[in-house]
Amino acid sequence: MKLLRARLLSPATRGGLQDLPDGLLALDEEGRIADVGPAMDLLQRFAGHPVEDLRPWCLLPGLVDLHTHLPQHEAVAMDGRELLPWLETFIFPAEARFAEVEVARAAAARFFQALLRSGTTLAVVYSTVHEAATEAAFQEAQRCGIRLVMGKVMMDQHAPEALRETPALSLDASARLCEAWHGCDGGRLAYAFTPRFAPSCSRELMRGAADRAERYGAYLQTHLSENLQELDWVRELFPEAESYTDVYRRMGLLGPRTLLAHGIHLGRQERDLLRETGAHLAHCPRSNAFLASGIMPLRRWMEEGLSVGLGTDVGAGPSLSMWAEAAFACMASKLRWAERRNLAAHLRKRSEAPGCGDVVALIDPEAEAPLTPAEAFRLATLGGAKALGLEDRIGSLEVGKEADLVGVDPQVVDPLPERAPESAERLLSRLLYRERPGMVKRTWVRGKVCWKAP
Repeated sequence: MKLLRARLLSPATRGGLQDLPDGLLALDEEGRIADVGPAMDLLQRFAGHPVEDLRPWCLLPGLVDLHTHLPQHEAVAMDGRELLPWLETFIFPAEARFAEVEVARAAAARFFQALLRSGTTLAVVYSTVHEAATEAAFQEAQRCGIRLVMGKVMMDQHAPEALRETPALSLDASARLCEAWHGCDGGRLAYAFTPRFAPSCSRELMRGAADRAERYGAYLQTHLSENLQELDWVRELFPEAESYTDVYRRMGLLGPRTLLAHGIHLGRQERDLLRETGAHLAHCPRSNAFLASGIMPLRRWMEEGLSVGLGTDVGAGPSLSMWAEAAFACMASKLRWAERRNLAAHLRKRSEAPGCGDVVALIDPEAEAPLTPAEAFRLATLGGAKALGLEDRIGSLEVGKEADLVGVDPQVVDPLPERAPESAERLLSRLLYRERPGMVKRTWVRGKVCWKAP
């Protein structure tokens, strides 16, 4: 039995926060949480077992990055473009370099270490179109111990020739990777069929990806409704579809194992489709800001029952830090709320105008209250776990779950004088908004240390 003593902070499955200022985690030999509770209670129960006292650290569940791109990690900060020209100018050339396997292998090693160093223990990742590069990345993930869902990008149209494949070649390569890696190491590694987005994929390719994902019980991941220019393009390419989301419905891509990045500009019928099919959204607020894509109405989507987690979306996102992503999710929701509040106030001053009252009612800023740090923390942990169907295994510090953990030292963020422990909400706010290098001290996956600060 391995005993870890620290402050324990976790989302509770039924809502709210679990906060134990002096807590103890008991981990069994399989890396599962055997017990959790106040240290003074459990120390008696486990008398005789060695205790690793990590105070003043805080132990939290490992962070879940629901959407990011491995080959774009070293293309961060390529600024000045919206989505489509940005892909053509910066991202496709960066991804083409992964035709060289050793380039891909070295990049994967740096990428996974950066994730673990930031406290992310599970990432949902896009590789490139290259089968060998994706194979090498899985090998690196197996070696370093991270939990991973990843897939080879699939494109057969509207992309550079070097990054296009025929549907048959793309599907066969993806199936080989899935057979080799899906469910590997007791489920620590999993495969996601990865049609990049509707414009870059033929109907044949998307239907084939859906068929094979169902056949293997694998995940599906793609992009949805990120950019208004993208939406116009989708309407031109798929005139038979009622919406962008309906394209994916017609191709068989929507279901409870489907992960959709962005989902900013969704109509009512699209949101109904997502709820009905059980598909999940990865909210990437920093990427959305960087590419001027828009601000997701996150509160409204959550209140309507859509399943949402957070993703860094590197390289449009500026880093792999889920702390920064969660903080920006809060700030973006504040901006949306304030914008709508100010607009409503402006219109109320002109309420005598015909129909103005109806418009004010539609704006309803109070229906989009800002996200709190505690809510953002839940999205970055248990929210991501639920989107992957793993909430019974990870995402919170509960008995029976696998010990995916991150240890942080709050004193690195903001040294405080000796006093009574601050509230959980205040602590989370500091960790999110005042993240500093060196804050993360250690990460564990299944109770095994995968990274620790030098």
